[in-house]
Amino acid sequence: MRFVGFASALVFTVSLAAFAGSASASEEGSTFDFHVADAVIQSGTGLAQTGAVAEASNHDQVRVSGRGKLNVKSKKASGSGSFVHTHASGAVQGFGTWTARSVRSATIYPCGEPGVPSNFCGGLVSLNVRINGTSTTAGAVSFDAVLTIDCEINPPTPGVEGIKLDIPGHINFNTTIFSPGGLTVFVAKGGGNDD
Repeated sequence: MRFVGFASALVFTVSLAAFAGSASASEEGSTFDFHVADAVIQSGTGLAQTGAVAEASNHDQVRVSGRGKLNVKSKKASGSGSFVHTHASGAVQGFGTWTARSVRSATIYPCGEPGVPSNFCGGLVSLNVRINGTSTTAGAVSFDAVLTIDCEINPPTPGVEGIKLDIPGHINFNTTIFSPGGLTVFVAKGGGNDD
């Protein structure tokens, strides 16, 4: 399903002066801010950001929000956010925080499009993250995981805006569930200055 126009219209027809910088697509560097269903998106769109959602094969879901910085050349990443894991019945299974550790893979799409600031970019980025949380059955838990962020501005092949979260050996939330409350964006930080 293609959500490019819908998500772009929701997120970017509103002026986000804090991010509408001077970087053009041709000046696009390697450093980006990333936003996942956070307060910046909410304040810019007026849409309540309740978290980007993904579902596992057993129909459990995870809801994720957060923000940070990444560098596609150096593979450095920083930032953090929160998550809630719910059972297929809706009961909370666990909750906690995640912290970005590094860039696992990154493809940034051309930045800007009609109605979108020239430094707002789509992309498909996977981050190595550390999860620290509380499980309703196991108590305190800590796992290495992979958080994938998909922003559908100018994708070469349409996907679904949102996230996926893989906790190897435990659970893989590998189906993105689009929601206007779970929008994402990458913001180019200028002419290629590394963090």
